[in-house]
Amino acid sequence: MAKGNRCTEAGFSLVELLVAVMFVGILMAGMANVFKSSVSTLTTSSEGISSARRNRMSIDLLYDDMNTAGLYITNLSAPPQLNPLTCPAFFIKPNMAVAGAATGDPQTADQLYFYLDQPLPFEGTLAGTGGAAGAYLAKSASTLVMNQATVSAGVDNSFSVDCGSPTYAGMVQVGQSVIIKDSWEVLNIQTVNPPVGNTVTFTVGPSASVAMTGVGPSGAPPKTQHIQNGSVGVLFYQPAQMVCYSVQMKLYDPQKATGTPCLVRDQGAYNSAGFVAVPALQTIVAENIANFKVYLSANSGQSWAGLNAAYSDFGNGWTNGILTDLNTQLATAGRANFTKTSVDPYGWFRDIPTLVRLDITTRTAMQRSEYSSNGTTLAYKNFTQSLVILPRHSGLTMN
Repeated sequence: MAKGNRCTEAGFSLVELLVAVMFVGILMAGMANVFKSSVSTLTTSSEGISSARRNRMSIDLLYDDMNTAGLYITNLSAPPQLNPLTCPAFFIKPNMAVAGAATGDPQTADQLYFYLDQPLPFEGTLAGTGGAAGAYLAKSASTLVMNQATVSAGVDNSFSVDCGSPTYAGMVQVGQSVIIKDSWEVLNIQTVNPPVGNTVTFTVGPSASVAMTGVGPSGAPPKTQHIQNGSVGVLFYQPAQMVCYSVQMKLYDPQKATGTPCLVRDQGAYNSAGFVAVPALQTIVAENIANFKVYLSANSGQSWAGLNAAYSDFGNGWTNGILTDLNTQLATAGRANFTKTSVDPYGWFRDIPTLVRLDITTRTAMQRSEYSSNGTTLAYKNFTQSLVILPRHSGLTMN
């Protein structure tokens, strides 16, 4: 009997398949760890770059703002009449509680306040006045007195200014002041007509506070005649403004019921009783703020008033805290007639060259185990950046 052909089937045995699956599993586990590490590195790097960018943007904004601190435009020869006991021209409230802060949020931060006359971001040219046609305004206060004439409302106190664009013309509002630069005369805007193209027409009058303080525009018509040939510059500004930087909780993230800590810039008209913010002027400078600290030095940075101090609020923190530290610095490093901040309580910041140091600490948007010291619990990663600046209007009398 002839033997039949046996077909031999080639393939892997069960043992070989199990060994292969085991090696593939080990390889995939290794690749998963590498992928997870790469994603984690990318995420943490991105968050770090984002925090650094927020720091940089807030530092830039603070740099520009600090250079306007103590800017007095209304009267160049005398400071405004401020109340140094309740609301001086420059002060810090250190270690103030952050309202609404939850666990993990900053519990305290500094508050920075400063006074300025705020220029608008453009300059116009005098296009005409309410007086008769000609090179100059037909009537001024002196010509009216000499001619025993009366003021023509809407004529002798009216000006038209070419602002350069309809957007700029729309920024002119009642309560602002103007400086006509051919004689540097300051006038207060009382009424504003709707702009026509680039041109806005307004009437001027006395400042609301001139009768009480003796500082500011005294009335209308203007005291001098003004050239109206289109070459005279006109500066608009918002007088007597107070700015405050602070950390506040803002409800931006629906997953965070208590809100996100933000560095906020508030602004309002100067009030001798204390700062009053105008909500419409509030600006969010940066989100996810972990701390905001402000220190002062009158000895070229050898020491910093307020650094590592525990005092708080206006009385203990400012008057009896930071100002006392500054006076101690000036006692050994000051100059004649500039040995104490109390020498000129209305404008010492402009008299004494004072370095301002601002430390801004931002945190990552999310808590991650990679940021904790033990690598298991969730934590934020903080980034701190400092700005040290001698503001442009600090120490003017000594320059």
